[in-house]
Amino acid sequence: MSETAAYRTLTVEHCDGDGVDIGSGGDPVVHWAISLDLAPEAYAKYNADKPPAHPIHIHCDCRMLPFKDETLDWVYSSHLLEDFWPWKSILNEWKRVIKPGGKIIILIPDKELWTEAVINGQPPNCAHQHEGKVGELTPFFFGWKIIRDSRTNLFPGDYSILFIAQKPS
Repeated sequence: MSETAAYRTLTVEHCDGDGVDIGSGGDPVVHWAISLDLAPEAYAKYNADKPPAHPIHIHCDCRMLPFKDETLDWVYSSHLLEDFWPWKSILNEWKRVIKPGGKIIILIPDKELWTEAVINGQPPNCAHQHEGKVGELTPFFFGWKIIRDSRTNLFPGDYSILFIAQKPS
């Protein structure tokens, strides 16, 4: 089961209208999502054992989205942001494409719970540059409504934080 699939019960209700699943891995959060991921050769390098189950619509770098300002109702990203540091420029890019009233939905590993999971047998991920902590994303969204910023606690060994913010209308 993908990380996206594990958290759909918490996230799908926030994916109304037009949106993009950044780093979908071929398993978008909802079937109507614009699926965005690495270029085919880069995707294959990191995912040789699991070809995408659904088409990846756009191959590009998630730090430069191919959308006009304020054109999307939501941006979703599950367990990708931790592969980048610092976060300011990438989050500004994701915020740029959100319409007023739109949402950003982010899942990242909690640093403390991730470390515990690795100690307990979770394979480490060398792509991680910075796991997060509850409250760490909030300052990047000054003036936005924070809908959720907490650990998910869905199952034993769950190490995720779910952050949801809504752009002011």
